[in-house]
Amino acid sequence: MQVRTGDMPLARAARMRTHWRAAALAAILAHAWLPPGVASAQPAQALEQPLSFDMAPQPLGQALIELNRRTALSIAFDPRQVEHFQAPAIRGVMTSEQALRQALSGSNLAYSLRGQVATVRQQEVAQLMPVTVSGDNLPAYIADTPTSIATKTSLPPRQTPFTINQASQELIMERGDANIYDTLEGFAGVTTTSGNGDIGQSMSRSINVRGFSTGGAGQLLINGQRTYSSASAARSPDSLERVELLRGPAALYYGAAEPGGIVNYTYKRPQAQAAYTIVGRTDSKGSYGSMVDMTGPLNQDDTLLYRLVGSYTHTVDDQDHIFQEPKSVLAALTYAPSSRFDTTLTYERMEMEAVPEQENNMRISNRNSPYYGQYYPVPRDFFWGSLNDRAVTETDTLLWDARWRPSERFNLNAYANYQESKQWWQNTRVNGAGNGPDADGNVQRYVSGRQARDRNWSFGLDLSGKAYTGAFRHDWLTGAGYGHTQTRSSGRQVAADSRPGQPYTPGPLNIFDPDYGNWHYQDRIWEDPLAAATKRNDLNLYFQDMLHLPDEKTRLLLAMGWAQFDSRPPDNAQRNKISKWSPRIALMHDLTPSTTVYASYGESFYPNELNLLDMSGSYITKPQEGKQYEIGFKQDLFDSRAMLTAALFRIDKKNMPMSAQPDGQCDPLAAPAPGTPGTTDGSGDCRTSLSGLERSQGLELELSGLITDWWAASLSYAYLKTEYVDTEDPFSQGRSKPNMPAHNLALWNKFRVYQDPVYGTAHVAVGLRAWSKSHNAWRDPAVGTYYNPYSRTDYNPGYGIVDVGVFYANTLANGMDLKLQLNIKNLFNKTYYDRNRFANGTTIVWGNERRAMLNAQLSF
Repeated sequence: MQVRTGDMPLARAARMRTHWRAAALAAILAHAWLPPGVASAQPAQALEQPLSFDMAPQPLGQALIELNRRTALSIAFDPRQVEHFQAPAIRGVMTSEQALRQALSGSNLAYSLRGQVATVRQQEVAQLMPVTVSGDNLPAYIADTPTSIATKTSLPPRQTPFTINQASQELIMERGDANIYDTLEGFAGVTTTSGNGDIGQSMSRSINVRGFSTGGAGQLLINGQRTYSSASAARSPDSLERVELLRGPAALYYGAAEPGGIVNYTYKRPQAQAAYTIVGRTDSKGSYGSMVDMTGPLNQDDTLLYRLVGSYTHTVDDQDHIFQEPKSVLAALTYAPSSRFDTTLTYERMEMEAVPEQENNMRISNRNSPYYGQYYPVPRDFFWGSLNDRAVTETDTLLWDARWRPSERFNLNAYANYQESKQWWQNTRVNGAGNGPDADGNVQRYVSGRQARDRNWSFGLDLSGKAYTGAFRHDWLTGAGYGHTQTRSSGRQVAADSRPGQPYTPGPLNIFDPDYGNWHYQDRIWEDPLAAATKRNDLNLYFQDMLHLPDEKTRLLLAMGWAQFDSRPPDNAQRNKISKWSPRIALMHDLTPSTTVYASYGESFYPNELNLLDMSGSYITKPQEGKQYEIGFKQDLFDSRAMLTAALFRIDKKNMPMSAQPDGQCDPLAAPAPGTPGTTDGSGDCRTSLSGLERSQGLELELSGLITDWWAASLSYAYLKTEYVDTEDPFSQGRSKPNMPAHNLALWNKFRVYQDPVYGTAHVAVGLRAWSKSHNAWRDPAVGTYYNPYSRTDYNPGYGIVDVGVFYANTLANGMDLKLQLNIKNLFNKTYYDRNRFANGTTIVWGNERRAMLNAQLSF
């Protein structure tokens, strides 16, 4: 008898067996000399969907576990039956069932298929109905879903010579991630910080990976396609199948970008098996929301599939009068007339409305104030704005992709997307916050209000396949991509007209007796017209060969890409057009079928600002350049149900702008004089040289997957050391970059604590997110600040946040799957701050207080 105890049930009908069947199962498990093979399958996919395989010869049991992890099949087998067999190499494009047949081809074993469950058995043995342990919904969490973001070919992260982090929709939901920032900070070594943008830190934050911001170039991948919306924009994760992070340079495929990494959002795609999910949620702060997810075939031969996802959430913030409200609809159609061709069209409408949240409190620098050197005497949840303050973003995204795989020697992938975004905001802020309140407690305010429009598109074509030269195999790739974006925004007229004394001022706010109201001149935002568009074009060509040596253990990746960046300001006077070749080299070696070591090298580039003049009087067009060296180790553990990764890296970013003239040799207020040589007599304008160098290096560890059959985990740690190697600031020279903690821990563990065939399954989970101390910018220690004299910088103390969860799952009598989930975020109500705005500095943004969250999910 085969027993399947993984996360995907063999047959729902088996759940409703009588109690004696459950008792018999318990006896079998208790007395078995060796427990049956258990592997945790991926979420349901179409069995008919063709996949690309590249599996070396290996023991059959290990091959079955790997197929179970990568395909739509849920495979049950007895290790004693397969332990003496070897699986042949499985390579090429084929369906999940074809791959299973190939794996068994060298044995005397067969399989029976019921739904998505394949039961492996000896050919002469009669088929027995699989037995399912009721309610076992322990997730895999393993970050090894095949992806193309690292090499432009679909490979599991286990087989790539770079660091790729993945968070599945299941992990995102079970941790209770409130937004995309929570998800990204679930990857150790990734930090998000607030900025000074008027749209508010709850809507847009800086995302830093390996010591560098990912948002500078404004690029984001969606389904592996280049778009120009920002990964730092607030959004709901309900449309996403998973979130991926490629660490390190990616200029080879995606053009101008920072060297730390790039984020990819993978949208949900249509599935061949009909499935329906309804989610409702609320929390202890009064938030509420829901999500509906439907997928399945539209015709009898399952060649036309659909996916429809609708989501709405209203999240109440800890601060008074502040909320976030994401709404989204995703619709997708897949046409797959054969196993060798499929095409998908996806549309998403996303609307985000929020009240902008800026600094929650400010330090008073006015020596005449009784609060000099202190923060304003207001409660933690104090609101400084107007009741009709808003930040609104509306984004329409259309994506298309097509895959044609006539043979393993030739594959074609084509893709295109179009995206349009409209945005406006009104943010009432304190005017001259350092002055403090007047004698009556009044604080003057002004309004920042603007509108913006973005439009972008991109398309590309990848050709790939396999070729052979003697005993050497080449996985070749060549491709090209083009992207265009244009942005228009209004000026700052609203901010100028709403200052104290101007006709549209919002008036003062009394901090002891606040009387909130609306700002009555919101129409002024649209009366300030949009300026002419700033445009950007990106063009990429790339060539790649993955060379497999005859030993079938060693692989060498050689790649070269050419990218052109073309930025055009509205007046076209300072057009910046840059072309650059970027190499990529990697070496991988399989020490064992489950252990791989690798070394890789890659480059990136990013343009400098357009208004920098060198000493000759020419505008600087040479880009900043990043180089990364990485070595790593990847190991399958616990019968390939978990994966351990380790990486050491170093990134150097050169051509950073520095002053070309020592102090006193130029006038910072002098107008730029292009076309004329720079001077050193102190009367001319200031010029720039590109001699700055920034460095980051560190260690990253991750363990994800099933540790035992009752314990699933996603555990990661990162050590980061940053340094200003060469900089014009003498106080920063040789020191670390601001807002970058050296140590970061991100842990999430889920344990099965109860299981019954009738009454369902219960789990508990505990997580920890911890950061070491960080600091803001360096300064002259001989002076310091008015609130902290003779200090080099301000430090934000390290802290840790503990989260817990309780889960219950069961199949109801009508066959529907019910899941209940209770999360408590920040269990011990730890007081902490944003990494950029903390109590030891000049402004505060509070971290989130304790919050209980309740979710209910019904699937059928």
